[in-house]
Amino acid sequence: MANKNDNHGSARKALKITGITFKVIVTVLAGLLLVYNIYVLIARYAFGVGMPTVFGYAFASVTSGSMSPEIEKGDFIVIKAQSDYTERDIVTYYNASVGEYITHRIIYKAESGYVTRGDANNIQDNITVTNDMIVGKVVAVANGLGNLISFLRSPAGLMTALAVCVGVWAAAEYLPRLIFRPHGEDNGGADGTSGSSGEGTGNGKKDG
Repeated sequence: MANKNDNHGSARKALKITGITFKVIVTVLAGLLLVYNIYVLIARYAFGVGMPTVFGYAFASVTSGSMSPEIEKGDFIVIKAQSDYTERDIVTYYNASVGEYITHRIIYKAESGYVTRGDANNIQDNITVTNDMIVGKVVAVANGLGNLISFLRSPAGLMTALAVCVGVWAAAEYLPRLIFRPHGEDNGGADGTSGSSGEGTGNGKKDG
């Protein structure tokens, strides 16, 4: 019986620690997501920064297949500003004539800037890219993660993430209580019967 109770207590403690760990992770992730989205909104609409950076890094979801097969539509890219760029670097730059950020490869360096082209394109871009147009060099690619990140940045995504966080928090809080109920709750019926029996005995003696 003692070993059974010890195992029961150990399992409950382990589950409680796991629940606390999950709550901490969920809280941190939700907080980071919220802070990042607020930062992006302020940077874009208050300061006019189209692609804000965090510690020198920018992030973007790819919306075209012009860099296939190196980078596919729906991928998530990490961009880092460099002091200089060389041939074969994949860079993200802002094309003001079309109002879009474009991620293409530098095919050679000209006197007035860089000539770029998408790997899947047959012709080079129709503008010369200068340093002040470049956000940075692509330093990492997460395949297929771009669609999820874009969703999480949207109002619907934020609400979904919040709902998931609340669900995980509630599960971590109440699941250990449901699995490991106090011993007294299991024997509630037996305790109630014993009490009624004692009360009946007392009434019997009084009547006598």
